[in-house]
Amino acid sequence: MAWPVDPFAGLMSVATVSAAELNDPSLNSIPPTLGGGNIDVNLLAVGSAFYLPVVAPGALFSVGDPHMSMGSGEVALTALEGSLRLTFRLTVCKKKNKGAAPSVAYRYPFGETPESWIPIGLSDPDGSLGGGQISDLDIANRRAVVNALDFLQNDLGMDRSVAYAYLSAAVDFEVSQVVDRTVGVHAVIPKSHFG
Repeated sequence: MAWPVDPFAGLMSVATVSAAELNDPSLNSIPPTLGGGNIDVNLLAVGSAFYLPVVAPGALFSVGDPHMSMGSGEVALTALEGSLRLTFRLTVCKKKNKGAAPSVAYRYPFGETPESWIPIGLSDPDGSLGGGQISDLDIANRRAVVNALDFLQNDLGMDRSVAYAYLSAAVDFEVSQVVDRTVGVHAVIPKSHFG
């Protein structure tokens, strides 16, 4: 058995609260939240962009969970794990600079590759701060659809009803991961459809 490697960081996050100490439990980045965390979107590899809303002073960007390869869904709590030396370029995109980032990204994690836009949906985006974690792919999928609709309407100028039909006819919605109590789904919107 053999397959190609496609390295990526499963965990990329910023703090969703201000905390007095860096080891404060409210800074937990393992469950995916609005600040990122263990998102596990395998498309977010070399050359991709990952947008996160920044709400805490200093952002406290954190990265980890290096994978050499992982299928969409991460069904068994592991991937082909390995040590990676990663380089990130961090850029602050101000909301007032229209087009600096997808509009959805100012309130929800959002990915982008050279080929696709990747709206993300989480079953419990507030994590433990939201009153408990929920493992429900239906909720995660609905949130991915709404985020995709908002992106298509607000950023690409599509009529919302046309965007809804387009998502059903031409866009893949993939399970990001099911191993955290907060599960994730992401849309893969090909940029070539809008060339």
